[in-house]
Amino acid sequence: MIRPGLLGFTFSLILLAGPAGAQQIYSREPAKGLILPGHKVLVDNGRCPRGYILEVTGGTNPGLRGRHGQSTERERRCIPRM
Repeated sequence: MIRPGLLGFTFSLILLAGPAGAQQIYSREPAKGLILPGHKVLVDNGRCPRGYILEVTGGTNPGLRGRHGQSTERERRCIPRM
């Protein structure tokens, strides 16, 4: 039998996990260096068609080259708005 306290604790964790999964939507693209490499942000700046939103994936700074002297540019693509 499950204890009522354990059940309540589990339920509260589920409720708290919902808003944590929400992603902030920016009105303009963050400046260079503010998006960590590989991290994704959503930008609603009007560049994408109706029903889509811009997804920007952070790259490495070309001035601060990563391993093996390689750097990656930011990637931008329009994805369906959810």
